[in-house]
Amino acid sequence: MRKVFSILTLALLMISLAACSDKSDDDQQVYQIQGQLLNNSVNISTGQSEKVATSNVNITWRMLDSKISINYTVDLGNSTPVTVSVKDADINPDNTYNCYRFSAASAGNGITELAGFYRPETGCIYIEFIANGTHRVISVARMYYPYMKYNFTNTENGSSKETTNGKMLISINPSDMSASLAIGEFYLNDNGAYIAQAVFAGLHAEATGTGYKITYSGDQRSTDGSYVLNEFEANVTGGGQVVNGTITINGNYNGTFAGKAFAN
Repeated sequence: MRKVFSILTLALLMISLAACSDKSDDDQQVYQIQGQLLNNSVNISTGQSEKVATSNVNITWRMLDSKISINYTVDLGNSTPVTVSVKDADINPDNTYNCYRFSAASAGNGITELAGFYRPETGCIYIEFIANGTHRVISVARMYYPYMKYNFTNTENGSSKETTNGKMLISINPSDMSASLAIGEFYLNDNGAYIAQAVFAGLHAEATGTGYKITYSGDQRSTDGSYVLNEFEANVTGGGQVVNGTITINGNYNGTFAGKAFAN
């Protein structure tokens, strides 16, 4: 089942702005990661998002001595771009969050308090820092949630079904704040109505001070035509690490969901 969702994830990443790829040097155990990050620049004084944009990022991860270097430029939305430049920061396993953790007190001109998580198995990267003392910037590569709980109720007969190992992936296009959604590996009911994968486009995203709000209302078929999405509302918080919300599928299945990008 996990292999099936990996295919779904790859398909969505082809239209996502958070895809990243890696190449390894087996002799030196050095990984070069090049891709895009989705950045949410939040004004510290107002707590409001001022700019959502993508950045090309270059990451070098030296596994042998547990060092990471990161370089990318962020548009804060006030005509003052800032450049993140991390050189050989420590990166170490975090067994609580099931990922690697890194930080840097100073990461370039005006960049302070940088901290992040990286999970190679899922390609999830989360970076947060303070820019010029005025903005808190949250950068993510793939809003993928492999730790999802879904709970659906059939409005026709009142039956319910909970799944604790579902998946979700959200992709946002900052040019028009449209969003795509991939969901899978959960049951709608006890009669074997299992959704291995379903992909929907044309959702709407709104940036917030803590992440994003993703919404949809209407009747939209999945890309393979198997399911209909009627209602969807997701609150992405923790900068992109946590998601929860509500969903209606096929008209009579009302669901709630909650998930995390990193385990804890």
